[in-house]
Amino acid sequence: MSEFEVNWKLFEESQYLDEIDINISTRPGRDSETTGVTLTITHLRDPWTKHQLESLIRELRRLASPHEARERGFRIYLDLKGFTAEAHGFDGQSLVSGAFAEEADVAETSADPTEIRPFFLGNVFHYRVEGKFDKDGAFEGRFINKRAADQTIPLVMEAQTLGEGEEPCGPFSIALNIYDREPDAIVDLFKKMGLSSIGRLDARKMLDENIGVGIYRAGFRIRPYGDAESDWLELERKRVQNPSLKLGLNQVWGTVTIAKEAASGLVERSSREGLEHNGHFERLKRLVADVMARAENLRVDFREMAGLSRKQEGDTGGIRGQVSLQATTRAIAELPPRYRDKVQKALKQESSALKTSLEELEAYQHKLAAQSSLGLVISQMLHDGRRYLGDINTRAKGLSDGAPRLLDETPFGKNFRDTFAKNAASIHNSAGHLTKLFRALDPIASRKRGRPKSLDPMEVVERCLALFKDLLDQNGVTVVRKVQDGAPKVTVYEADLMAALLNIIDNAIHWLGTSPTKPRELRVAMTHSKKWVRIVLSNNGPLIDAVLAKNLFKPGFTLKPEGSGLGLAIAREAMQASKGRVIYDPQPDETSFLIEMQKTP
Repeated sequence: MSEFEVNWKLFEESQYLDEIDINISTRPGRDSETTGVTLTITHLRDPWTKHQLESLIRELRRLASPHEARERGFRIYLDLKGFTAEAHGFDGQSLVSGAFAEEADVAETSADPTEIRPFFLGNVFHYRVEGKFDKDGAFEGRFINKRAADQTIPLVMEAQTLGEGEEPCGPFSIALNIYDREPDAIVDLFKKMGLSSIGRLDARKMLDENIGVGIYRAGFRIRPYGDAESDWLELERKRVQNPSLKLGLNQVWGTVTIAKEAASGLVERSSREGLEHNGHFERLKRLVADVMARAENLRVDFREMAGLSRKQEGDTGGIRGQVSLQATTRAIAELPPRYRDKVQKALKQESSALKTSLEELEAYQHKLAAQSSLGLVISQMLHDGRRYLGDINTRAKGLSDGAPRLLDETPFGKNFRDTFAKNAASIHNSAGHLTKLFRALDPIASRKRGRPKSLDPMEVVERCLALFKDLLDQNGVTVVRKVQDGAPKVTVYEADLMAALLNIIDNAIHWLGTSPTKPRELRVAMTHSKKWVRIVLSNNGPLIDAVLAKNLFKPGFTLKPEGSGLGLAIAREAMQASKGRVIYDPQPDETSFLIEMQKTP
């Protein structure tokens, strides 16, 4: 057993650390003594306030993993009996346990009131996602819904390839509790857990103070992950973009348990304040975010089904059917004649006004869809356009600078004349590509929709694929075409077809880019019948979970950590405006979307 005393005054008075001597006394341990560390603090320089002590207790509660601390018998004791109500205005020892700890740990409470038990919300949740990632990033776990009588849904995710700048982060496990923050939901949850003495304000306060996702290694927390103000998963930023779907920082509590540095590449900073933000850390963040995206969608789906939140409509079709006010019209028909005519006239005016408003809403919706598609096109134009403009600028400058020496009988003049045709042809070629890029903007940048026109749908498909050429190449995606002979034309708004194609292709490239499957293929097929022409866009990337597939066209639904959840909703709505359809085909071996359009008569 070793003992030593540290006098902090010596550190303040000395200039260098080697000037300070610390005497350490060591003796053999006795059989009756337990292992551990004891810190005794005396002669305080500054008085400790109640708030400071509460902060200390919170830090000590979070020091050890709530799971491993119980299994390994790791315990922390804090003796605050010196703080009394008479002398300090509060009872120090009562701060150690607190109302929640006393209620939650009744079954295992020790007789020692100085014990600080790790804050544990393991069984206190509305929803929970738990499971393990293997070293390659494949996940196997489950989603538990306590609000639906502990309904359990298996969650399985295939390993994804490393993203740009990412490195493997080794195997790790997660256990995340998710909470609905309505006051009644919180109180009801605590009552079901046998914590009925905790009121509404206390329950919310406990969640607020102890919320957060901590990262643990070897049984101990890596600060500051898990602190209420540490949003390392960027939950609040994502929630601002989609508050009805995304979870906020105050809705999640849990643990992420990582492997040793050698196996994970997750290196603690020398200051012991967090992990180095390297490629291994970025991989960890993305994998956790991917699982949370699936949990978020399962939660929202249940809340809508249970009537806990308003179901979002994906289009105006349902509203259109209600504008005629048929039930009201039938009720008016039963009125006495002296009232009927006047009420029917007023109803007709209101119904007409509703129809006009709906048409304006649909026109605005079409404008938004076009602008969304325009964004996809412009992002590719900026990428490709810089390359073409760079080539034009470089070669044009060379021709301009060398023009005065065009007829020189020198090696420079001869080389200039020999390469003139090649440089001019390259400028012409780049200018042609720029022209094609600007033409791609025409259908979706037009201010007036005009009338639908007859066109070759495969020409539109090829133009959309050309916009993504560099992105397809970067992600190693091969386009495979299979078109039925004698393909007819279709009658659609070109902007609508482009909006649908751009969003579906963009999604396909993203998910193919995460897939370890090789070769990565985007297959385009076109067939036709007597009335319809169908384009099928399929890819061999990650499959869509059948549980989540029903939400694909719901505005806000997304499995991308940074997604808006609008792409497929825009694709479907755009084609409906052209009297067509976008359909998800749940084939067992690939991800497929079908665009159906009317054949030109």
